[in-house]
Amino acid sequence: MKSILVSFFLFLILSHPYGISFEIEEKRISKLEKEIEKVQQKIDEILMDLGKSFANPRMVGDLYFMTLEPLYWYARVYNTSFAYTNQKASTAIPLRGSTKDLNFGWNFGFRIGLGSNFDCDQWDVNGTFTVYRSHFWGSSRAGQLNTLIPLRGAVITKKRVSQAKSTFVLETYQVDLELKKHYFISSNLFFRSIMGLKNVWIDQKQQIRYTGRDLGLNRAHIEDDCDYWGLGIRGGMESKWNLKGHFYLQGLFSGTLLYGFFNIDHKERLTPSKDLKVKLTDNKHRFVPTVQWVMGIGWGSYLDNHTYYLDLSLSYEGIYWWRLNQMIKIYEYDAYRYDNFNDDVSIHGLTLTFRWYF
Repeated sequence: MKSILVSFFLFLILSHPYGISFEIEEKRISKLEKEIEKVQQKIDEILMDLGKSFANPRMVGDLYFMTLEPLYWYARVYNTSFAYTNQKASTAIPLRGSTKDLNFGWNFGFRIGLGSNFDCDQWDVNGTFTVYRSHFWGSSRAGQLNTLIPLRGAVITKKRVSQAKSTFVLETYQVDLELKKHYFISSNLFFRSIMGLKNVWIDQKQQIRYTGRDLGLNRAHIEDDCDYWGLGIRGGMESKWNLKGHFYLQGLFSGTLLYGFFNIDHKERLTPSKDLKVKLTDNKHRFVPTVQWVMGIGWGSYLDNHTYYLDLSLSYEGIYWWRLNQMIKIYEYDAYRYDNFNDDVSIHGLTLTFRWYF
């Protein structure tokens, strides 16, 4: 009997209008939560689309972005050969042999940068500082049936040597100030035009030592220095093509016309004397054109509800300078007439980019 009464009272409570309203409110709250989740997803999609219309991602209240780039590049300086071989033990014609050059290779560098987005018309400004230094070497030794003939130096012209060694140091420092304009081409393709200034310091130094054969116990030392400072206007175009899963392809091509100052020195010394036999200095102003290109793949994603954005990319980058090697070459040894090599320098390799928007 008690159980029947309990069941009856429960039925009355649940069937009361207040009980029914509680159940209805619970359903409304559940439905409202689902609608809020859909709205949040839609807002995220809209923010993502807005970000895609910019080459730089956009977040609420964002102002700055910073970049860190480890570099692993291969450098080459043209016209740095220091000796050649002859298949017989004399310097007389006919000559049959091969030239000996430096062993160019890979070295590490880095680039750091800081930039800011503008609210006006999709512009941003960015400044970067790049450091890349390389050290190369090369050597050659004559055999019993052939000889080694120097290619550099007036004090040992037409002499035979048994060994030649050379080292080369290349140091580059670059400061770039860029102003970029964003162009939204389609939902997955954007371009950025680049305008800016480039300031470079590039130092080259080659040392050569010849020993043996006609030199006996003496040694010939040749040293060339070519230091350049230049400032120029830079322009180009950068592109991004979005793929699935936050991945993208990127490309860049830019050109710079530098105008700067060369400080060039050429020294020669022959032991046992400690005095310089030849010391020439050449200073000049020259235009140096250069181009830069980048091709790579990257990944980027918003973090902390679009408060930050992280961008990672791996690319292959190249830089080419025309007429940057202006070291002195003496082509008429009796009168010591000289000219400049007027050759190029190239750098290319891998660039790993970490970019943080905040």
